[in-house]
Amino acid sequence: MQSRNAPRLNSYGLHTLFALLLYPLLHAAAFSPGESVRVTKGEMLLFKGENFQPAAKGQEFTVLKHDTAAHRVFVSYLKDDDSLVAVSLPAEVLEPAPPNAWADLVKGAQAFRDQRQPEAARLFQRAAQDAAIKPLAISIAARVAAGAPAMRELTAQLAKSGLPSLALPLDEGTDRLRPAPPTKLDRADLTKRVTASQNAFMRARQSLARHRLIEAAKHLETGLTAEPGHLAMKALDARNQRDLADAQGMLEDAEKMRHFHKGAVHAMTAIENGLKLCADHVKLRALKQEMNAQFEERTSPPVTPAFLSAMKVKGSGNTLIEGRKLYTTRCAECHDLEMLDSRSMDGWGKAVAGMAGRANLKGSEQARIMEYLGVATAAVAAVAGQ
Repeated sequence: MQSRNAPRLNSYGLHTLFALLLYPLLHAAAFSPGESVRVTKGEMLLFKGENFQPAAKGQEFTVLKHDTAAHRVFVSYLKDDDSLVAVSLPAEVLEPAPPNAWADLVKGAQAFRDQRQPEAARLFQRAAQDAAIKPLAISIAARVAAGAPAMRELTAQLAKSGLPSLALPLDEGTDRLRPAPPTKLDRADLTKRVTASQNAFMRARQSLARHRLIEAAKHLETGLTAEPGHLAMKALDARNQRDLADAQGMLEDAEKMRHFHKGAVHAMTAIENGLKLCADHVKLRALKQEMNAQFEERTSPPVTPAFLSAMKVKGSGNTLIEGRKLYTTRCAECHDLEMLDSRSMDGWGKAVAGMAGRANLKGSEQARIMEYLGVATAAVAAVAGQ
């Protein structure tokens, strides 16, 4: 029973409460076209309403449109055929990406080209807060203030230094200054280089989000060929090379450990860690496939006609097949399968009996498992003795 002095919520109070709860959802800030956003948790990208590619936590995209009614944000994605498409993500899994000095520098140059001078000045100033970018940002801002002749000299220097993403928009913006000397640049060539650089950088970042480091390395090589001075791409390439070296180190560790007694499990762990870092490492993938086959032969060899013939088993081997199925499913529910030569048959008998209750194994099922283990253990021992 409610106390006489307890506060009551009338209809006005309920409406006010609901309004306060819904306000952050209904009035969340919209993302603007051209803004960089970051994924806060793994999510599937949609293309034309259908699943397209997974987006990893931390992956960044450029906004094309924010559909506030549908609570979805359309972002750009570069396909393998060089076509730029619009894919979408739920707005609630996105947040503004942290400031990026290189991006600020490029956007500042583009703002200068489009005669948005206050925005250009703001972006150059923010870019200068990064120690690596600061000398370049200060130099550009100073030349902008100095006028057209100084800008023509600057853009020529930028082009020569392998920075077409800055040289081209700054040179085009200089056309609007008066008096503006003729350009010194081959703008058609710079346009091709900028496009190649932008596409390669975008593809590299998409590949890295999927942990495809070797694929990313190829894109970065293409991008740095087009724009050798691209500071953000150079930093990304350095990080990618370090990660590739780490993955290669894990491959070498796995190769060493696999040759030690009972080292296969540690080798497989090294392989898995390497593939988490570099999912497209060809040698790691090949070694995993090879070791999986070897691991199966030493933990649960399949009951094939060749197996039955080698072990001189008469009949169809159905009991062994059923025993293997029970062993690889019921026993593997709680733990990884062990090497068959890690226990004696007495040891296997005790182990199976000990786990029978947890695995809900009947007596007849235990017997079939033990029959399979007896033949399989003998097969492993025979191979080891060859």
